[in-house]
Amino acid sequence: MKPLALCGLIALPIGASILALLGVVAVNPAGAWSFLATYHGQPWLFGSPGYVDASIGILNQPLGRLSALDWLHGIVPWWNPYSGIGMPLAAEMQTMSFFLPFILIFKWWQGWLVVKILMQCIAGLSSYYLMRALGCRKRAAWLTGALFALNSSFLMATQAMGSMAFLPLLLLGLERAAQAARAGQTGGWNLIPFALAYSLYGGYPEVAYLDGLLAAVWALVRLAGLGPHRHRFAAKLAIGTAIGLMLTLPQIIPFLHYVGHTFLGFHKRFYAILHLRPEMAPVFLFPFIYGPIPSGRPLGIPAPFIYDWPDLGGWLGLTAVVPALAAIVRARTDRNRTLIVALTLFSLIGLARCFGLPYVTAILNAIIPDLARIDAVRFIIPAVELAVFILAGFGFDRWINDGPPRSPTATALVALLIAAGLTAVLPAAHAILAWYHASSPALRHLILFGNLLELSAGAAILIALLRRPTRLAASLVLGLIVLDSFIIASVPQLCAPRAYQFHRGGIAYLRAHLGLNRFYSLRPFGPDYPAGDELAALNDNQLPVSRGWSHYITSRLNAESDAIMFVGWWTPQGMAGGVAALRRNLANYEASGVKYIIADPGTDPFRVERPVPDHAPPAGAAVLGSGQSLETTLPAAETSIIRGTANPIDRIAILIGTYNGHAHGSLAARLCAGSICATGSAPLDHATDDAPLPINLTPPLPIAAGQTITLRLTHRQGVGAVAIWLRRNADGTTMPRLTISTDRQSQQIRRVYQDRVMTIYRLPQHRALFTASPACRLTPYGLNKLDADCPAPAKLTRLEAWFPGWHVTIDGHPAAIRRTGAVFQSITLPAGHSRVRFFYRPRGTRLAVSLALAALVVWVGLMGREGFFFVKKTQETS
Repeated sequence: MKPLALCGLIALPIGASILALLGVVAVNPAGAWSFLATYHGQPWLFGSPGYVDASIGILNQPLGRLSALDWLHGIVPWWNPYSGIGMPLAAEMQTMSFFLPFILIFKWWQGWLVVKILMQCIAGLSSYYLMRALGCRKRAAWLTGALFALNSSFLMATQAMGSMAFLPLLLLGLERAAQAARAGQTGGWNLIPFALAYSLYGGYPEVAYLDGLLAAVWALVRLAGLGPHRHRFAAKLAIGTAIGLMLTLPQIIPFLHYVGHTFLGFHKRFYAILHLRPEMAPVFLFPFIYGPIPSGRPLGIPAPFIYDWPDLGGWLGLTAVVPALAAIVRARTDRNRTLIVALTLFSLIGLARCFGLPYVTAILNAIIPDLARIDAVRFIIPAVELAVFILAGFGFDRWINDGPPRSPTATALVALLIAAGLTAVLPAAHAILAWYHASSPALRHLILFGNLLELSAGAAILIALLRRPTRLAASLVLGLIVLDSFIIASVPQLCAPRAYQFHRGGIAYLRAHLGLNRFYSLRPFGPDYPAGDELAALNDNQLPVSRGWSHYITSRLNAESDAIMFVGWWTPQGMAGGVAALRRNLANYEASGVKYIIADPGTDPFRVERPVPDHAPPAGAAVLGSGQSLETTLPAAETSIIRGTANPIDRIAILIGTYNGHAHGSLAARLCAGSICATGSAPLDHATDDAPLPINLTPPLPIAAGQTITLRLTHRQGVGAVAIWLRRNADGTTMPRLTISTDRQSQQIRRVYQDRVMTIYRLPQHRALFTASPACRLTPYGLNKLDADCPAPAKLTRLEAWFPGWHVTIDGHPAAIRRTGAVFQSITLPAGHSRVRFFYRPRGTRLAVSLALAALVVWVGLMGREGFFFVKKTQETS
């Protein structure tokens, strides 16, 4: 069975993503978060398309690609020059820059999905071997392996997949070390450094830390049970941990150095008190209690409730909880009773922390270092899941070996299961009923069907565990549990669109014209996605983020911006706040090296644009076929904003629908104030669906008080239909959703490119990456090299973030590099010809790499002598 079992554990993650792998659906996060794509084919279901947290898209995907490209070009990915004004790359950790060789797969935009499947395979296989090391039968080991390979954290916290996958391998290393110590043999600890190092290189130190808590509990249990062999196990544990930590020093030392200069956002206080609402408790047993995850909030449901979905790190599932509870109620007579008790307590305490039970959070924050500074609510779940799935394997194995529990124990199992169900469901009963009644009929049917299946499967498993096992019964129970997990892991594929069409013409334009400058985006092509294409953008999405850069953003660029996510639309006022800050501080953007501004198609951030009416409710759409017109008289009560305009109107924008690009021809507009009219038209062939279509008017139309304003729209010379989105006026009539434009901030700011996803504007006064005072002749050879010819000593300013670890050489000799202004770099150039080279190497890197190499040599040497995969073979029972 062994080869077949291992192949099955590999096939499960592949099968759960088979539609995405075959291209039937598109689960590319760039399609949703780069704002460069249009999608084709509606999803079958509403929910998550294979990931929930956008970090896998706006952070891991582009910066993982940048790291891969650096490695493939022979560059250690220490620095990211393409986000913000430059920032550390590997030290940010979430980029997984040192997660070799897996990070190389991120070279391809869909590489994240391949890495996710590989991590699921590693998680499943190592869980299988862990259960075998614990003496479980192959079927029980396969059950635990399958459950952890398909665990829900790979959906809810996809960005942390690299760290969570190696937890069972770490526990396997501890178990093998304990077995070797008990047998009086050397070795057995060699998996500990491997698993520990990869857990940290996986990009999420908080996941590795919380997984380490479960590993600590496991080690204490084994230490307590080894009697006179404790000292031997402690030595193995110490050397394995020490080598593992030393192997990670090239990552940890730059990270700790970077954290000392950064703003940590929520990590300071918010996470200390964060917890899930009781309404989320039923999800741990019935994942589809509110429909596909994350479910859209029906009308009538309080808005705050929906915000718990991003904080949910995963769930357990009723079908896995039933055999886990069976192991708990039979723990007193089980050979692994101490481990079962420890895993049960760990799971209960972890869940209590997730839901913020009184005193539990305060005590844990007080006794566990730095727990209050990490997102324990979300990232403790992978460890809790593994603990419960190990218990499920124990319960299933015990049933196969010893038959059903006796009557008092069986009664306790049923009572415990009912108590768990009531504890999860009753506090949320009001939310479940409200959600159900507020949902659409289709969603109601889906909720009923999904949860009845889960409940029926749980009941069937319970009944089977209370009866004498047969080979067929054991296979059915195993199949039912795994099938339930497989279906839940597969459903997110159905929430993805059929395909994305990426529009990369703007990227080609920037690649040809940007040079060594930056651009700033108000939404399209960002944040961090430009780094994946090695194009520099002032936008960024980082945590942690440099304090100097954070202060520069709020003091020079946008006082209301979130320093963690500096993008044009992420402000309290939405995009309007980003546009207003750009206009207000345009000179500072130019001084930061910004050459181009990217805006949504059909929008001009440098125009004064006003929506008319401002807050009217939507009223559907008017559909215009070729040759058809829509004429509207704009009510005076709704157009006071137009009548109060001091300057003539020279442009309007109409919110249209093109039926996913099927509208052709042009849309003509005729705007009249009394007897004076202005006309214009715009082509529909490349217009963006469900977006404003700008139409320039000639001549500019002045409007006086008391004049009647009429608007006529005509679809000319085209095929297909165009939808004109409407708003309802106060008097009950409807009018197009309209925006007017009256004047422009600067006529020198020119539109240089436009397509279906973006419009690009060029700033006239942008500053170069390298400048010298007094003037020198500068010849750059990329971002880090230049030749300078100076008639006299000069100050060279480089618009790259100053940060400890930057070095410069002039004609091969080290020179001093200083901070200039708020955040940039400067050096002194000598008179005459100079060849200048900048490079970044974090402080302490040489020592860190030397220690890591020494640890690697010791580890490999001991492996060669003792055997990497040493384990005392367990006798297989028939």
